[in-house]
Order: sequence, then structure tokens, then C-alpha cells
Amino acid sequence: MVLDIIKYGEKDSNKLRLKNIDVIKENISLNKLISDMFETLDHGGGVGLAAPQVGHNLNMFIVKTPNFTEVFINPEIKLEGMLVQTKEGCLSFPNLEFPVDRYNKLQIRYFDRNWTLRLTEHKDMMAIILQHEYDHLKGKLIID
Repeated sequence: MVLDIIKYGEKDSNKLRLKNIDVIKENISLNKLISDMFETLDHGGGVGLAAPQVGHNLNMFIVKTPNFTEVFINPEIKLEGMLVQTKEGCLSFPNLEFPVDRYNKLQIRYFDRNWTLRLTEHKDMMAIILQHEYDHLKGKLIID
């Protein structure tokens, strides 16, 4: 099911600024939410989507590019490398781009959709995408 994406400045956009809670393994509706988020992402044309963007106050996001698909549950990141300026869009800011400073390398620790603990390193564009989605979990937007 395609979910409604919360747009900045519209009804319920205050939910984009909330501190989110960790996902618990016993969340019986998690697989349905993950499937719905991927369907929403495919419909919306982005590369990442965070649970708060679809009204769920959870520390979880998904990423889907032509070469990479993953679910990130309760992620923690360690930023590395150097700062680079990028231009980013966001499904909560349709048809807009903003300049954002991001690190070009990071490590991320998270649970995947099977609750396997992962520690991975990413650089360049993937590091930027992950930072963008992680920021959503902290209530930070590309305009901040």
C-alpha cells in the first residue's frame, strides 16, 4: 500500500521534527510497514525513506538504489572523511533542492529486516544518502 508522505509545511509536518523511538523486535506490524515503505518509495521516485516521513515515530529507514536495497533498523552512525557540499532533494520537500554539507564517509551499525546486526562502511553518494535518512530519525531536515 502506498503511504502518504508528510510534506513540510502541511498538516502533520510537525511529526518530521519529533524524536523517534527504537523499533522493538516484537513489533508485529513491522514487515507490513517495511513493504509499504518500499512501495511508497517506488511510487515517489526517491532513493530513501524514513519512517517519520510516513507518520511512524520509529528509528528506521529504507534505501533503494539500482545497486543497493536495505532496511536500517535502530541505526547508529559514525561520520568520517571530509565535509563536502551536496545538493539534495527530499520526498518531504517535493521538487526542491537545498545545499547541504555532508561527510563523504561513514560507518553505520544497524539491524536489517531479519534482525541481523550489521556494521558497514559507505562512502561518497551512499554515505550522503544514509546521512540524509538518518537525519530524519533525529528530526533534522535538509533546511536546517
